[in-house]
Amino acid sequence: MNKILLTIGLAVIGLPLLAQDIIVLRNAEEIQAKVLIIGIDEITYKKWDNQDGPSYQIAKSEVFYIKYANGSKEVYNDVTTEPYMLKPKYRPGNDLVNKVIFQAHIEGGCLFAADEAGPMLNVSLGFRCWNEFFVGLQSGIDALFLAPAAGYTGFDIASFPLTLNLRFFPPVNSPFQPYLDASIGADFITRFGKLVYYQGQYYNINSLFPMTVFRLQAGAGLEYQRATVSAGYSLFHVAKKLNQHCGYVKVGIRLGKIK
Repeated sequence: MNKILLTIGLAVIGLPLLAQDIIVLRNAEEIQAKVLIIGIDEITYKKWDNQDGPSYQIAKSEVFYIKYANGSKEVYNDVTTEPYMLKPKYRPGNDLVNKVIFQAHIEGGCLFAADEAGPMLNVSLGFRCWNEFFVGLQSGIDALFLAPAAGYTGFDIASFPLTLNLRFFPPVNSPFQPYLDASIGADFITRFGKLVYYQGQYYNINSLFPMTVFRLQAGAGLEYQRATVSAGYSLFHVAKKLNQHCGYVKVGIRLGKIK
């Protein structure tokens, strides 16, 4: 009689244990649960030891199989983990991946050569494409002053560039984004003095200016959130054997959508 009662008691105690569902994850972890909903991408369940508590959700891609209380088993071998493993490239302060958005850059700095130097201000309007490329139009004003070493001081020229601005941002998993910067197009020269000095020679502005010249800038920079800093080479191509070679350094700010 005692054996019969003991057997019945163990059965009564064991029934709740057999009534739980077991969710086995792909990392071999087991969750004792009461499965509520099997969705397209997620499984909703309650913890077995707290069925009056909150419901939890877990991605199907993380589940290897479910062993139900009735002994049946549901295996998820055909659920790909790719959507959960492929994450967008890190881009500090923005979510530009797979987007084309309007942006602008305002940058100021300095042009410098052996015998002259001066301030520069550039404004670029264009589009950031898939976060790796920027394409836009760039304009502004550049000025060059002759140094005492040239034998003549004062304004040399002021120019108004109108160029195509291209920037390439290599995919780097860092809050600092390096980029390559190139601008190519025309430059409109305006006269300010009686003489213009180019590479050791003086030219009469009445025969040389005003005029349009070919303009090229190429350099590299670094972008951090909205701030940019860059340096490179600038060329004013006036005529054969009459070119002005300069270096430049500029800092700026990026405008437009970030998030």
